[in-house]
Amino acid sequence: MTYVELNLTLDTPFLPGSADPNRVDLDWPLRPSEVKGIWRWWARALVAGALFERGLLHGKETSSIVKVPTSDEAVCISRIVGLNLGLGYAGERNSRASCFKIIINPDDQQSSLPQPVGANLANRLQRIRLLTLGRRSIEYVGRASIRLIIDDHMPCGLDRTSIEASLSALALALKFSCFGKGGRRGLGCFSVRAYGPYSGLFRMDDEELINYAVESVGKVVDSTLRECRLRRGELSRCELPPTPIISKGVNYIDCIENNEVRNSISKALNNALHPYTLIKVTGPNVLDTLHNFFLRPRRTITLLGSYHVNDDLRATYNAWVLGLPREQKEKDTGYMIKTDDVSRRASPFIVSVHGNGAYVSAFTSADWPTKLEWHGAGSQNISVDQGRVINATAIALKEMIDYLSKSGLQVVRVWP
Repeated sequence: MTYVELNLTLDTPFLPGSADPNRVDLDWPLRPSEVKGIWRWWARALVAGALFERGLLHGKETSSIVKVPTSDEAVCISRIVGLNLGLGYAGERNSRASCFKIIINPDDQQSSLPQPVGANLANRLQRIRLLTLGRRSIEYVGRASIRLIIDDHMPCGLDRTSIEASLSALALALKFSCFGKGGRRGLGCFSVRAYGPYSGLFRMDDEELINYAVESVGKVVDSTLRECRLRRGELSRCELPPTPIISKGVNYIDCIENNEVRNSISKALNNALHPYTLIKVTGPNVLDTLHNFFLRPRRTITLLGSYHVNDDLRATYNAWVLGLPREQKEKDTGYMIKTDDVSRRASPFIVSVHGNGAYVSAFTSADWPTKLEWHGAGSQNISVDQGRVINATAIALKEMIDYLSKSGLQVVRVWP
């Protein structure tokens, strides 16, 4: 049975790589494994969000990470995503392959032909400029039309509620995140046209889709809780989830220490800062403007009129909240992770761009290294806890909203 057929049209430059990370794979510019990976990521965020709202996801503190899921919580999330949502489970008991088969066919093989990154593209977009340092030659795809089919893989006995819950996670993934290098920065984004029995999920408007995904996944979670061994407890006032989640959960607005930041966030986001916040940005040149927010000189020239002035994120040593890269050298300027068992932390701000509109998903969670060090003009040791994560996220959101407004773009909160 074919659940849904999706026609994907590339909206932004796509840098997929291959066995050679600087070259595009001619046969598989978009790989089924990458689609499955991002599908599972959003499904986990939905399942974890349902557990958090029910007081069943509290995590535990460690010496190297502020909070991580307990072993029972991690197993429960994996079981529900793998078995009850049908995305495959590799546990010691009841392991099962995915119930869904992902079939990808380029609609027009010529449309996906790679081309070398030129100076114009590298100068426009910070992530691409980094990839081409040292005159490195890399390829990208500028146009692509791809047919993606979700079909039966094996009989799993999923009911309609579970199938819709699982496919709603895929709809979120395709709308609010992108693929390839720079996928969290608005590169490799596709618009979607859907056909087939479950195509309605992919035609919902933004708020309706998230609400439907949260509700349908919540029903699946409620029906399977007897299979999990979890500790139930009330959520505390400023408690963060131990992993990124999609949930209204706790409102952190009163947990923000800086009055100016709190008042600004309250005004811009209707008095709310939740574990998951989605904003929509519209206006001209939205890809370049949003993508380059994450580069400090671009932020400061827009916000403060100078490359040489420290913005609030830099002045408070909180710019780590924009993401910590995997490759770090002691001589580099920036934030260094000082715990041996943590190598990176991806940005909690996920950007997707479609035409003159873009989405920013902001996840506030406690899965950050506890010890960092700033290297620059001197050095600064940084201790991270739940309160600091909330305040750093709030400062980043305030700066982003101010930066976008000063760039002539419109910003509205979509969810919750």
